[in-house]
Amino acid sequence: MRAGFGPHGIAVIEMILACGGRRHLCGWQVEVNHAIKAIGLSFSSDAVLTLPTATSEVRLFEVDNGTMTRARLAKGDWDYERYAGHRAWEGARGTVGRTYDFWARHRYTRSRLFPTLHVVLTGLPEHLLQGRLEALARGVEGITIAVLVTTLPRLKRGEPWYELAVDDDHRRLARYAQVFSR
Repeated sequence: MRAGFGPHGIAVIEMILACGGRRHLCGWQVEVNHAIKAIGLSFSSDAVLTLPTATSEVRLFEVDNGTMTRARLAKGDWDYERYAGHRAWEGARGTVGRTYDFWARHRYTRSRLFPTLHVVLTGLPEHLLQGRLEALARGVEGITIAVLVTTLPRLKRGEPWYELAVDDDHRRLARYAQVFSR
């Protein structure tokens, strides 16, 4: 784990355990890089859970320790949308080809939909976490990937996640232009 055992690393481990990490211990990866050189996008998920199902259901996790600005927290979610929206060209130069979702071909090959992003807020008193949750909801308004959010104390108590957005691949396809050639 690149984050080490600093406050963020500990929060990631606490989140994994609160999400039933012991049941799917081998399904977790931490600090998973998502990069697309062609558009200059590179970021890392704090944790990724691949469940042992027929489709290898994937869940993406971000843990916020309350140290980054609210705008930066929302921007991170929009990076996931840019990643989900990137399409690549398949076919030799000058031939008839087609485009495909980059993530579906190169990262999550068995997933039918882009994985849901789970955001866990921690590191502050609960009333301040609620304010961050509300600010995040405003910051991701209109996003086209599924986003769920909760606080670490609520997660530990088994309370439900708040749904901030649902996956809308049709709107995402309209937002991110098709690639017609290399």
